[in-house]
Amino acid sequence: MNKKLLSLVLASAMGISMAGCSSVGLSVDNLMHPPKAVGDKAEIQSLIDSVAGEGYTLKYPQSGNYRSAITMKDIDSDSIEEAIAFYLPVGDIAKVHMLVMDSIDSKWQPVGDFKSQSTSVDSLNFCDLDGNGILEIATSWKTYDASVNQLSLYLYEDNSVREVSSEYSTSSVLSGDFTDADGEELLLLSLFSTDKEANATLLDINENKSDLEVLGTAPLNPDVVSYAQLTVGNIFENQVGAVIDGCTQSGEYNTQILYFNSYFDSLERISFTENVPYNQALRSYPVMSEDINDDGIIEVPAAFRLSIENDRTDVDAAADLYWCQQTPSGTVLLISHKAASFAYGFTFDVPEKWESQFTALTSYQNNEVTFYKWNKDKTEDTLLVIKIFDKETDEDTAGYTTLAETDNRIYAFRIPEGENPLFLSQSEIKASFELM
Repeated sequence: MNKKLLSLVLASAMGISMAGCSSVGLSVDNLMHPPKAVGDKAEIQSLIDSVAGEGYTLKYPQSGNYRSAITMKDIDSDSIEEAIAFYLPVGDIAKVHMLVMDSIDSKWQPVGDFKSQSTSVDSLNFCDLDGNGILEIATSWKTYDASVNQLSLYLYEDNSVREVSSEYSTSSVLSGDFTDADGEELLLLSLFSTDKEANATLLDINENKSDLEVLGTAPLNPDVVSYAQLTVGNIFENQVGAVIDGCTQSGEYNTQILYFNSYFDSLERISFTENVPYNQALRSYPVMSEDINDDGIIEVPAAFRLSIENDRTDVDAAADLYWCQQTPSGTVLLISHKAASFAYGFTFDVPEKWESQFTALTSYQNNEVTFYKWNKDKTEDTLLVIKIFDKETDEDTAGYTTLAETDNRIYAFRIPEGENPLFLSQSEIKASFELM
């Protein structure tokens, strides 16, 4: 990005307020008519110009919550946001700079300008490691290996920013209060590479704030080649952990959970019990961990293909979806059991009387998901039909009861005629259905 577009970036970075993140979207119209920076924006632009010199290029973090080349963040808790800019000086193809600016006595000034040995920025993170209310800046820089980034840590003190010694590499960085002590910690996640095993490292800053110290390490699954979702939160009551949804080389998804065991003073990875069918944590479906019941604890999904006759080619099996919760004793608690149609974007709570004796098959030709009684190796009675109507085709919905509507779809159901102890009432069906 050249300097004449800097006004646009500053206007966007300062004008967009999102929960924990800043982002910039550049449309063709905006590029053709960039607004002129005024006030603080103009001062920041002028300051970057004076520090970076002629012909510099702004650089964007490629992952994480902060994707803007210029990020506004109240680092020192004075209710005034500081500005962080990444730029590459002209003629310097491999040394991206991080410039930190602050408004001191109503005048924007540089408080730190740091030169990396990288051509690009992987991520920008903020954390309070020492618990003093002032945020540290954790930046990871790209290296020659796509899965290995170099970590740098910066502290704001007395109107200036200094770098803390760090020799750590990582694929992704998380922060949180994992040890239930004063301040937060950094959790580094490393994918398997030719130079490094897949592992996790929990870091804290030492007492004199001169270096990072290791609180614990744990091995990670070497089959994971990328992270689909990373979440920090309660993994069971009063225990913060990291929930790692990853994608394997074969294209499947799995989940790993890390937490700091204060009794043993160690970082540990929860191993899922292999003999519990809904707790394999390995799945073919792209469904990620989340707090599905709003109890403040993250549930882990396990998804399997429902039963289908071997010779059926006209339909496809829906998914059997279990949501599980870890417990302090090491056992697993089943929170919810659902049938899921990822093709049509809905789930259906499996009633207790259906357990182990149902399946759900999808007909893409008819836009229907039909629930059947499953007996050993074949379908028997039809229990429920959920049909998805396309609003644009004005299909006749006669004979169906509407469940939900979107901009272009109507979800409706019908119950077969006759008597069957496995049939559900209309109210049960409506309560069980949920759009994803």
